[in-house]
Amino acid sequence: MADTNEGWKQQEREIIHKFFTEKVPKVLDPPTALCTEESCIDFAKTTLQTDNVIPVNNQGSNSFTLISKSLETVIQFRLSPFRADTLLLANEIYGDLVPEVKLHEGFPLPVYSSRVIPGKVHVLQPFPKAQFPLAREKTTVAELGAFVAKAAFFVQPKPYRDASWTHTAADTLRRLTKNTSLEILAPDLHKHITTVLQPSVHLLEKLPAVLTHHDFSQVNILVDDSGHLTGVIDFDEAGIEAFGMCIWGLYECFFGMMEDGKWSFYNAVADDGSREAHTIRQVLENTFWESLWANTPQWLKQADAEQAVMVSLSVGVINRYFIQGMVDEIDLSKRVHCLSLEYAKGILPQVWRI
Repeated sequence: MADTNEGWKQQEREIIHKFFTEKVPKVLDPPTALCTEESCIDFAKTTLQTDNVIPVNNQGSNSFTLISKSLETVIQFRLSPFRADTLLLANEIYGDLVPEVKLHEGFPLPVYSSRVIPGKVHVLQPFPKAQFPLAREKTTVAELGAFVAKAAFFVQPKPYRDASWTHTAADTLRRLTKNTSLEILAPDLHKHITTVLQPSVHLLEKLPAVLTHHDFSQVNILVDDSGHLTGVIDFDEAGIEAFGMCIWGLYECFFGMMEDGKWSFYNAVADDGSREAHTIRQVLENTFWESLWANTPQWLKQADAEQAVMVSLSVGVINRYFIQGMVDEIDLSKRVHCLSLEYAKGILPQVWRI
């Protein structure tokens, strides 16, 4: 565990270093403005009127976040401002599960503070190798199913924004079918996209437009020690998409894992007390989907919408992993391409439930 903690700390320091040395200089106005880790800490201490301020253990790539545990307050320095309308909608839908933020003027970067949400990010939950914490994870995925379903009670107007994942889905899939590097490196995945997903993309039109968290991963999902959902953070990149597009996060973070550069589902037999043999993946996946459909509005019926939601989920997977030019060409000399392709190969063909 000590080695794991040290590796995590090193990763956090690398993220912070890159934020201040590479990203911040590109957005400063004027370019000569002083903005360092030290100046952020000083501003936070002055603003919160306390010396009890330290960096959080889970830094985002586009922000620098500090916490005052004594005041139960988080203060975040961002590369770009929050979209106020998105945050207001998230608060309306999810209530206390999403923190309200306060803007602070007088610093070169946009600065916001909010209350501390109880719990810890899911990625920091212990996962003992001797026994998978199935009961705890079932609690979490069931509550995430209800969380995702809530958005369908707050349908948003169409059309979608031109840059949205939903609006660009057909073009993205068309480009992937013409991606010869994908066809060579992952022929089964390319065939799935070409023969199954692309012909079904029109089904997105059947789904309601809802607020969608574009980074619905375990670094943004907070839980308590029993697995109960306590909050979801970082709605700054959220947008309006077809219902279900955020569900890729369940497959990546809750139904399987990446280890030694290989992603796989939790395929060990689950010790859930049932007489039938089920894998951990099957138990968690079924728990999530049962909760989702049990908590959606009555007008959004599973029988009518399930196929469309599978398309939406698949489009979410594609936008999560086909990044940095991968839609048109995959370059395995780039580590991010290797890992992203591994996720996509492991997850995308398996989410299809039609």
